Amino acid sequence: MNDDLADVPPEEFVAARDELVKRLKAEGKADQAAEVKRLRKPTVTQWIAEQVRRHSSDDIDVLRSTLSDMATAQEAAITSGDRDALRTATAKRREAVKAVGRAVEQTLARNGRPAQLRDDVLSLIESGVTEEVAAGTFGLRDDIELPGRPRKEPARDRVAERRAAVATAAIEAAQARVSRARDELAKAESELAAMVRRHGRAEGDA
Repeated sequence: MNDDLADVPPEEFVAARDELVKRLKAEGKADQAAEVKRLRKPTVTQWIAEQVRRHSSDDIDVLRSTLSDMATAQEAAITSGDRDALRTATAKRREAVKAVGRAVEQTLARNGRPAQLRDDVLSLIESGVTEEVAAGTFGLRDDIELPGRPRKEPARDRVAERRAAVATAAIEAAQARVSRARDELAKAESELAAMVRRHGRAEGDA
């Protein structure tokens, strides 16, 4: 947000923004004026979060440092199983969050804003700082090298394999039946031929 508007309360933001746009245009700064014109009025939660970041920067810096340490410790716990550093970093991060929480409470009181906004403001600040120092999934780098694990086959592949196995068994059973049928046919033909030969000899003897 433009520094000239950062401390302006949300209720006064639009009027202050438009006045700044006029001044910038009068000074021949058309590009800056257009950029300021695109700014939208912040919610009270967003504005308080920005006030804390601006006026309690030491607490924010400590939070930033502890979140960075925690991200590093998370990676170590995942890649090498070292959980001691993660427990230490988690404890420090908890204390840093408490300090920022106190700064939020003071900022809300100083500006006459509802105390029940504390948790929303704190969550907004923490998520923003986390994104700054440890962008990725759950505070982990997207390119982190995870330990090798046996690859699990997708469920659909296992289903397809089972179906293929059933089909193969069915084909083999059918082939076996055909083979038995052929054997029985050959046996029947042999018995028929023998009967014909015996019958022929019997007629000759008569």
